[in-house]
Amino acid sequence: MRRLLRTAVVIAFQALVVRPVILWFVGVRYRRRSLVPKGPCLVVANHNSHLDAAVLLSLFPLLRVAHVHPVAAADYFGKTWLRRAMALLFMNGIPIERTARGGTDTLQPMIQALRDGESLIFFPEGSRGEAGVVAPFRAGVGRLVQSVPGLLVVPVFLTGPERIWPRGQKIPVPLGIDANVGKPRAYPHDDEARDIADQVRNDVLALAPPSPPVPGPRPAPPVRVAVCGIDPARRGALAGELVRRLGQSGRTVGIAEPALEADAGGVRELAGGIPVARSRAWIAFLAWLFRTGGLYRGSKFAEMVEHSRMDESLEDGRTARFVVDDGSALVDLLAWVEADFYRGKFDEGSLHHVMAYLSGERRIPVRKWWTFARKTPGVWLLNVFDLARLKAPRVLVLVVTPPADVMERLRAAGAPLEPHENEEFLAKLQEAYRAGAALFKRRGVEVIEVEAPALSPEAGVEMAAEACLRLEEAQ
Repeated sequence: MRRLLRTAVVIAFQALVVRPVILWFVGVRYRRRSLVPKGPCLVVANHNSHLDAAVLLSLFPLLRVAHVHPVAAADYFGKTWLRRAMALLFMNGIPIERTARGGTDTLQPMIQALRDGESLIFFPEGSRGEAGVVAPFRAGVGRLVQSVPGLLVVPVFLTGPERIWPRGQKIPVPLGIDANVGKPRAYPHDDEARDIADQVRNDVLALAPPSPPVPGPRPAPPVRVAVCGIDPARRGALAGELVRRLGQSGRTVGIAEPALEADAGGVRELAGGIPVARSRAWIAFLAWLFRTGGLYRGSKFAEMVEHSRMDESLEDGRTARFVVDDGSALVDLLAWVEADFYRGKFDEGSLHHVMAYLSGERRIPVRKWWTFARKTPGVWLLNVFDLARLKAPRVLVLVVTPPADVMERLRAAGAPLEPHENEEFLAKLQEAYRAGAALFKRRGVEVIEVEAPALSPEAGVEMAAEACLRLEEAQ
């Protein structure tokens, strides 16, 4: 009965507290999670944060966590009743002494658990070290391998916990985590314990993200081009064709769903996507709480933030020569502010301020918080919570389509219409796009207007490609 109650407590705590926080608030992306064995194993990882054990526990199915035990230092987690309850009861930990007493083996509880068919989470560094630094692994992990022949060891490299909740920080910040799982391996149990520990450390380090490039002259950032307008179908088709066209001149990344890459070999889905370690659920919750609307309502707002952070991650010219965005959060939001907030009364000075808020150049004054949170909650959330810093494109392609044509396609699709999907508002929005384009043009952005049917999409693609190539050559 006691074991049954303990199992219920562990599973309930994982299901109701740990996993919602880890997956929705913090945001974890698992790489090769399927490699975790279905049977007993020893999971080893680098250690920089109290979040590490929770992240590694979430690698396992919920009904299995009662048989998975993080190894906890008794001298730290045994100091107070709260630490003991968290580590030993709710997290199902096994306490070990870091300093052996006379005639005892500190590893014996771990060895016995492994022999009983349980799985362990173990941090061979011994304690949380300096953020971003992997200390030498202690020989204890080698002794475990020696004591349990055939033991499968699963290396994992964690990136992110050292920024979210490092040693000395009181409150975690949701910045996202990557958990990179390596292939399980059984090490020769007749090797020296020290040698086994070094091999395990090498396997963990092999999963680390690549080091930053060697310092030197920084390459120019990629030329960014955004394709915007009120017609998603025509806009998306033109953006896709532009990715293909620019790919013939150099590596091009298309920020769409899914992300694309193109070169002389053609267009394909970008393998692995564009890494962005951040939880959509937390941002979608904020959007729901503050009632974002229109084009970026709820989960669409979270998707926009993720796309904007993809754009930020492509700042280095080593990544691509050209970046094509199907839509632009900065351009789109400015158009919505003009059409909805300013009601078509173009106030250039005010829009300059909004652009500065969206790009992170300025903070919204506290005295204006209520107005922005009520009228344009998307702008307020991006700025106050620093969710993303929206970038202006170097080339803006504005696809101009008669609102009646857009409405005809929307009705033909058969899906329920959104409140903003009506001919009157789409006409206002299109004029707002044109007003915003004029503002961007005065700030040095090259604007190309593709008006159907006066200018064919093919001609628009060629004009945009020529502008991008000219700008790239001038860098």
